[in-house]
Amino acid sequence: MTTNSEAISAMPAQPISSTTQPHAIKAPDLTPAAAWSRRVRRIGGFIQAAFAAFWLIRASLAIGGRAEDVLIAVSGVAVIGVFVYAIRVTAGTAPRPAGPGGRRIERLVTLATIIELVAAFVLPVIVIAAGHSDWVLPSIVITIGPLLLYLDHLVHIVRYRIVGWALTAGPVILVAAVSGKSLAVTTGFAAGVVLLGTATAGFRDLARLRPARVSSPAGLSAKA
Repeated sequence: MTTNSEAISAMPAQPISSTTQPHAIKAPDLTPAAAWSRRVRRIGGFIQAAFAAFWLIRASLAIGGRAEDVLIAVSGVAVIGVFVYAIRVTAGTAPRPAGPGGRRIERLVTLATIIELVAAFVLPVIVIAAGHSDWVLPSIVITIGPLLLYLDHLVHIVRYRIVGWALTAGPVILVAAVSGKSLAVTTGFAAGVVLLGTATAGFRDLARLRPARVSSPAGLSAKA
């Protein structure tokens, strides 16, 4: 007759998977807003890093000379490093949310992004027509702020609230304080650093969601 202990030992061991862990990447109990908060951090982070590259290069070109080449090289290394880090640590952390609530937030995020892109094209035309061509870069940056503020309202990323206000008020302050080449340089570097830092912080948030790697019995015995 088989005892209980023998029956238990005869049962096949179940492999440990991310879905059985308390801090699993896939969390079906997340609300639509929480799920999209993860996705905005990941997809939005990639977009922010790409725009950061544009701003940093644009500011470097405005400086010119040998400093231009050095700054472009440094900026390129920084942006590529962030992309490599993000691809490595955020894979699988922000799947596309399903369900009516998720689709509703997706439509709102998409609409807000389209409005921001349209504004980023329209505002420079307006400031150029008004005779302020050196306001072009600040007029583009200022469109990013309201988008981040709205995303914070929609999916609750407090960091976006702080950065959103900074990118909304910052260009106005810079326009009032400096002009010409100095305005292009300060605007470009400020926007580039802020966006790259925001993207990196979002990627770090997602990296913390990945379950800790469980050591195999063979590895534990080898260490012993």
